Formats: sequence, C-alpha cells, structure tokens
Amino acid sequence: MGTGKQSGTGAGIGPAGALSLITTVFLFQTLLENFIFKASYWDEAVSALFLGYFLLYVLVNAEIRQEDLIICALVLVTAAAGLYGNWRFAIQDSRAAILIDVISHFKFAGLFLGVRSFCRVNKVDVYSALKLPTLLAKFYLVILFAFGVLNLVVDLGMYDEYRYGIRTYAFIFGTSGIVTNTVLFIITLLLMECALNPEKRNIGFLAMSWALLIMVIKSRSLILAAVMLILYESLIIEKKQSMRFRAAVAAVFAGIIGYPQYQKYFVNGVKANQGRAPRLLFLEGGIQLFKEHFPFGTGFGTFGSSTAATHYSSLYYMLGFDKVTGMTPTNTKFLNDTFWPMIFAQLGLFGTVSYIFLLLGILMKIYSEAKETGNAYFRFAALFYVINVLVSSIQSSYPGNNSMIMLTFLVTLIPFAVSNEAENGN
Repeated sequence: MGTGKQSGTGAGIGPAGALSLITTVFLFQTLLENFIFKASYWDEAVSALFLGYFLLYVLVNAEIRQEDLIICALVLVTAAAGLYGNWRFAIQDSRAAILIDVISHFKFAGLFLGVRSFCRVNKVDVYSALKLPTLLAKFYLVILFAFGVLNLVVDLGMYDEYRYGIRTYAFIFGTSGIVTNTVLFIITLLLMECALNPEKRNIGFLAMSWALLIMVIKSRSLILAAVMLILYESLIIEKKQSMRFRAAVAAVFAGIIGYPQYQKYFVNGVKANQGRAPRLLFLEGGIQLFKEHFPFGTGFGTFGSSTAATHYSSLYYMLGFDKVTGMTPTNTKFLNDTFWPMIFAQLGLFGTVSYIFLLLGILMKIYSEAKETGNAYFRFAALFYVINVLVSSIQSSYPGNNSMIMLTFLVTLIPFAVSNEAENGN
C-alpha cells in the first residue's frame, strides 16, 4: 500500500486527540516521574483503559476475532499456571503483590488488544494523532543531545558510572537505561512520521538519536545503535527484502559487544563476590526452582519480579539472597534485574511455554502487519521494536517495563495508519 500525508482533521477532542494526548504523556513520562511519583503509573492506567475498551467491545458486540481469542486464551493459560502455583505453594501471602505481578506480566497484551479494537472502531487519523507528539519529541531530542555532548566534556553529574574511561549518559534520570528507553520512543515516532509523510526523512534527528544511543555507552544501547544502523542501511538505503545475512552479522556483533558485560556480571562478578553475582544467582535460582516445583511454578510475586522484592519473598532466604549486597530485604537494588529466570521459576513448564507463545505471537503479529504495508519505515520501526524487546528481556524485566508499553502502543498503530490513509484516498 502507498503512504502519504493525511489531513489534520480530528486532531482535537475525539479519538485522534485521545491518542495524541496518550502519546505526549508517554513521551514525557520518565521526565514527569522525577517530579510526580504517580506519573509512574501512567502506563498501567493506559493499559487498563484499553483492556477495558476491548472487553466492553467484546461484551457489547458478542464477538471476538480469532487472533484476539488466541491471545486471550494464552493469557488465561499463563495466568492460571502462575495462580495455581500461588495456591499450591502459598509462598507469597500478599494478594496485592500477586495482583500487581499479574498486571505487570500481561499489561502489554491488554494494551495490544485494546488499541487494535479502539482503532478498528474509531477509524483514527493516526497522522494527526502523532503530529504534535512528534514535533515535541524533536525539541526534546535536541535538548537530550545537547546535554549528552556536554556530558562528554563537562562533569554535569548526568552519568551513573564510567565505562571505557568515559562518563555514561543518564541526563537527569539517574540511570542511563532511561535515556535509552526515551530515545527509542523518539526514534519510533520519527520513523512513523517518515512512513506517513513522504516529504519527511528526519535524517538529522535520526542521526542525533543514534549518537545518543552511543553516548549511553551501555551494552544494550550499543547493540541497538548497531542494529539501527544496519536496519537503516538495509531497509531505507538499499531497500532490501531479505535480512537473514545481516541479521547473522548483527547477532555476532551483539555477542562481541555483550561479552564484556558477561565477563563483568558472570565471570569477574562471581570472583569479586565469591560466587554471588546477582544475575548468575537468579539464573541458578530460577533453574533450581523450576526443577523443584516441576511442572508447576512458584507463582506470581515470588521470584525475580518487583513485587517479590518489595514484598520480600521467602524463597530469597532459602536461596541465600538475603546475604548478598543489593539483594537483601533493606537493599533490593538487584532483585528485579532479570526476566526469563523469573518466568520459568514463577510459571513453571506450562506457564513458561504459554508465555513464550504469547510474547512471540504478539511480536510476530506486529512485524508481519508492518511488513505487509510495503513501507520500509513501518517495517524498520516494527523490526527495531521486536529486536529491542528480545535483547532487553535477556538482561532485565523489560516486558513489564513502561518502555515496553510505550513502544507497543506506537507500533500497534501501524496497520491502522495505513488503512485509514487508504480510506481517505491519499
């Protein structure tokens, strides 16, 4: 399908205005969290609203698409596996912790279902909805870039550590990972603007975004910067259809970049902490719990999640985590710095298998629909999103992170941006 600039009609109060507001708040959410504590719940609130919209649509119309039904079934199977573990082993006695953990595991799926239903019903003008947020994102990007350059030459306190003798870049967030997440959101907005408006190329802004990923100087950001460069070269400049060879090259490059962190967190970390590196402990602990509770899991809020840290899990005492710096009841810094060990420990065999199908199913759906548009920028945005999720989930609990929700929200709009444009005859 062709793409082109849409009219600005509908950007006010209404469906397009609602999406514009949500996108704008997502853009500045991490910034607002520095001043307003409750801003950290914005992604949960948006996910809940869209899930409610989806459920209401299904109830009122007494119909559900087969693809949505499959997603719902996978969510129910996965949730049932975890809740059965909670009931059988009674490790987590806080119902609030269990509920919060359930929401964290599935909010991206609820958002995906809800946004799709909302766009189908309301025929949203996506170009108008994203116009203001994209403009604001460009101003925001220039500010981030300017301070990033200054951070390299002047000690502004905008870093969280030194790497390779250079200050990492954390802006005012306190951690550089948030800079990466913010830049990824801006990159996606820029790519979608390019897809919807052939007059836009945003080369300068994309270059600044790429430079910011480099300035963060963390393994994840460097890997994503390399992926971004490969995707731009392949999809935008050379207009390639097959990415298999370059995907293999990118995988090798990612391994080279990530190996020093493997040494730090697993090899050298073990030596420094006498066999007690947090990520290795989580991996070993997750495998141990998976075996001991096979084929069931320990249940939600019991291992590796944020709620397992705040409502300190009794499993941590059993595994000796309470004696490791950053993993104690009073210092929980490293207690939610994992994902897959959390999944197979908490959900067991059945829950892990269904969760993998759920996550990969949604990722593949998003990418396949973007590819079907025939637009290289949409394909770029979707593929970059998929790779980011897979890379980020290896080292952190990313699928439960607000960045996952923000980006899922944007890329879910892709097929509706095209279909709406076609209906308008552009």
